[in-house]
Amino acid sequence: MAYFPMFIDIEKKKCLVAGGGTVALRKVRVLLDFGAQITVVAPQIDPQILQLTGNVCVKERTFEPEDLKECVLVVAATDDVTENHRIARMAQKKHIPVNAVDQQEDCSFIFPSYLKHRDLVGAFSSAGNSPVLTQYLKESLKEILTEELGQINDYMGSIRPVVKTRIETEKLRRQVYQTILARLLAEKKTSLLPEELEQILIQEKRMKE
Repeated sequence: MAYFPMFIDIEKKKCLVAGGGTVALRKVRVLLDFGAQITVVAPQIDPQILQLTGNVCVKERTFEPEDLKECVLVVAATDDVTENHRIARMAQKKHIPVNAVDQQEDCSFIFPSYLKHRDLVGAFSSAGNSPVLTQYLKESLKEILTEELGQINDYMGSIRPVVKTRIETEKLRRQVYQTILARLLAEKKTSLLPEELEQILIQEKRMKE
């Protein structure tokens, strides 16, 4: 069954990773990429986790139910299938999204392959059937989803208040955004000069009239 694609904000929010090995390390790095506040709990911690900078709190002990307090997301990445199942069940009872590594039946969400440039994110899921296929998609699209598109996305976000104020309807605003994007891509720019944006806004208003 296909998973519903949903993007959630985990910046500065508590996420728990139970486990301290190489798999846990990969999950921690992904969560850090999205600004999470991470607690890692395991009796033994990979030295690379200890060396990570950012919002990572390490507790060198076994998982305790209290570790779930205030968590918005849980990853069960121990080397014990039974323990991962136990952690997943406790998280599910508290309605906390949980990923149990390589135990799809215990997962309420999965980690997709993804590309990220600034706030622009493209993600791919095979519902856990073929990570190799999603990795192929990721590699294939690297030339399309670029850092420049990430910069364009930032710019488009920055002008939204101006466009919303100046252009009355959603339909016309969409046309404005399409015009701006087409120009940026054609001219290989990541932003417009203020006077260039003003010219587009004036033209669109005249077309309406």
